[in-house]
Amino acid sequence: MKEIIKNNVLFFSGNGNHALGKKILEDLSEYVGIDLSFRHINFSRFSDIEPDNKIPLYESIAGKTVVLYQSMFNDRLMEEFLELCWAMKRQYQAQKVIAVVPFLRFRRQDHSEKTEEIDRLRMLIDRLKHAGVDQLITVTPHSPKMMSKNCQAYGIKFHPTDMSEIFAQAIKTLLDGEEKNTLIYAPDEGSISRAVGLAQILGFEVIFTLKKRGLNNTAAIAGPDQQEVDELIAKAQQELDFPEISYATADKIKGAIILMVEDEIASGETANKTGRRLKSLGADTLIFSATHAVCTAGWQRKLFYKDPFDKIFIADSIPRDYENRTGGKMHDLSVSGVMAAELYKVLKECV
Repeated sequence: MKEIIKNNVLFFSGNGNHALGKKILEDLSEYVGIDLSFRHINFSRFSDIEPDNKIPLYESIAGKTVVLYQSMFNDRLMEEFLELCWAMKRQYQAQKVIAVVPFLRFRRQDHSEKTEEIDRLRMLIDRLKHAGVDQLITVTPHSPKMMSKNCQAYGIKFHPTDMSEIFAQAIKTLLDGEEKNTLIYAPDEGSISRAVGLAQILGFEVIFTLKKRGLNNTAAIAGPDQQEVDELIAKAQQELDFPEISYATADKIKGAIILMVEDEIASGETANKTGRRLKSLGADTLIFSATHAVCTAGWQRKLFYKDPFDKIFIADSIPRDYENRTGGKMHDLSVSGVMAAELYKVLKECV
């Protein structure tokens, strides 16, 4: 395995969260048993701002497996990735391209039933395939089922990873044996599977509420429709093979330690409103975990308004520069370990 990777796999990185890419490669080096490093790319632009990126030693790419890393948290990084991928596969004849993408652009635009909206996630996966991606590794997709369906439709092998093990370890350390009356809370239907993943490790019950979307896509907790709740519980119990799921009533919340699970922090407003509601219903302790720090303008002010959180865990799929730091209010965890482990498995299977 060591010699195969050394002789047949090339590693490249774009500019999207390059520091995380290096950590993933360092963790992968431990699995493989040799020091791995990214090959250099000359990133440049012409005077009219069009890209002038060049790949030195491009002659060595033909017939090799290329691992291309990029966190696509804006349009520029997405286009940069597509260009590099196309060049390596279509121009320089790489045999395979494995895309390692901690954060995928348009990841939440996965509602194909909303026909009035452009199906941008499906569009991007189509573009990834056209550019030459054979396998895709990403962390905490918004909907693993929809991502898998889209990738299968376009012939990309999809490898989702999640942060449940990492979050669970951090939460165990924080609780330090004080686990009585601890519940894992999913604030909407889409978060139930993530909550169950964490619950299966920690051994806690899952509770949930439902959201409704209003004007300007604002979210609010919907009043429970008993038939809808019962059908959703039955469906989740069957699909996820996890019986301990129930609706989040005030009686359950009062006096409990609540572990709130989401895939991302964007504006922070919905998380804050949900957190304040849980505290108003008597939650004793509120711990919030999310993988992707999208952090739109003004997010600190909205997230920490009358701060309801006792602890927040956030992962590093998107870099938070100094402007987006919080002075210790958020505890940083890394996706590098789970992504390196998945990449190692993929390499064992395909090289």
